[in-house]
Amino acid sequence: MKKFIILGITCCLSFGSCDVLDVNPVSTITSDSFWNNSSDAEAYLIGIYNKVRELYNTSYYGEDRGDSFKAGEIGPVSVAWSQQLLESNAPSYMKAYSIIHHTNLLFYKIEGLGISDEAEKNRIKAQCHFLRAYTYFLLLRSWGEVPIVKDPVLSDDITPTPRSSKQEVVNLILEDLSNALSLFPEDGYRDKNYASKPAVYALRADVLMWKAKVLGGGETDLNKAIEDINMVESSGVRLLPEYADVFRNDNKKNNEIIFSFYFERYEVGNLYIASNVTSRTDNLSMAVNLADAATSPNQSRHVYAPSEKLRATYLKNPADKRYAVAMIDLVDADGNIILTQQNKFRGKQYPDDLFFDDDLIAYRWGDLVLLRAEANAALNNIDEALTDLNEIRHRAGLSDYEGPKDKLSIERELCDERFRELFLEEKRWFDLVRFHFGGTINIYEEVPNLTDKPGYPLYLPINYNDMVLNEKLVQTEGYESNVER
Repeated sequence: MKKFIILGITCCLSFGSCDVLDVNPVSTITSDSFWNNSSDAEAYLIGIYNKVRELYNTSYYGEDRGDSFKAGEIGPVSVAWSQQLLESNAPSYMKAYSIIHHTNLLFYKIEGLGISDEAEKNRIKAQCHFLRAYTYFLLLRSWGEVPIVKDPVLSDDITPTPRSSKQEVVNLILEDLSNALSLFPEDGYRDKNYASKPAVYALRADVLMWKAKVLGGGETDLNKAIEDINMVESSGVRLLPEYADVFRNDNKKNNEIIFSFYFERYEVGNLYIASNVTSRTDNLSMAVNLADAATSPNQSRHVYAPSEKLRATYLKNPADKRYAVAMIDLVDADGNIILTQQNKFRGKQYPDDLFFDDDLIAYRWGDLVLLRAEANAALNNIDEALTDLNEIRHRAGLSDYEGPKDKLSIERELCDERFRELFLEEKRWFDLVRFHFGGTINIYEEVPNLTDKPGYPLYLPINYNDMVLNEKLVQTEGYESNVER
């Protein structure tokens, strides 16, 4: 109960107002009566997890900008999906910088708490490094050059911070992850809803793949990514025999999960898929197979449906068991499709309603197996890439890949395989960008809403209000700015 009270104080007093772009100094109430012992630090850390989960609980950054969705029955679609981003409608990165402020504040405060258990203190700091790196990685992939802020806001004397180069940002992320690895007192997992050494290795492999293919890092980073994925493998994770079991609501934190964000009906709202790609039950009254679908009369909104391109990618291999897990066609008595919706995250039926309180998966072993295959393919290690690709195919009920074995063909197949394997796991847009810069695909030919926009910026514009608050910000290349200096 004490932790719940502390967490409530933390969220109300701290998370509600702080932001690096327009941030109030640390509350004297928080400073004087909150920061007293290790329990306070742990509660504050839980609050940071909550805010990182909130930041990622959206399809905006991952699926919206890619080719996973077509417009659904209700709408409205986002400007990210329609590729009509402007300074005036761009998402703010204030939430991300609020998280960064609070990680910085925890680093600052924890040294004065007199925590006698060094392992406990180091574990808190390690998780904090992970969460700051995880947040900066979203900023890097979404906006490219972003301000680097490593100190908390302790007064109202704030110096505006300009955007740092992509290389400086990725270096900060890698530094945070190295620090996390050095601080974790155990090698394995204590709870997969919290960061761990395997989660750090997974995130660092992801970062290194971005650095190698998007930022021109090259072979050294590819090899390091493979080493990190091998370290994750040594933690005991494995592919579950049945793909559908990975996502069962009663099977959270299973042996394939590396790190996921906790969801539970009475603790937080729905996973984003409920409000995006799942229909309300009353829209499906004519469906003869309604009982097979996970729908809610109150919690759902069919903004998007799975795209025809996604469907076709699955049906390249008609025996692929993942197809029926990914989507379901609701049909009338004559067999006509009324509506298609996602079928992967099916939530939990409560006495009064179905709630989509599936955990938000950040990293799982199936993702990392394909990431390792991608790294090996980029290094022209074709046999190693095929070993991992075929392991994923076998779990999906398919035989070995029998197509062309040249480097480019294997990379294209891996791009498609990640599409099939990771639908709705917020990976697709970033995969497309990575394969685009790696020379495998032309993203402007892959994303329907980009086909008539050659050269459209792949990074987000900075929101107008964010630019007004920080006079040193320069708008992302390719967008016009209307901010008067």
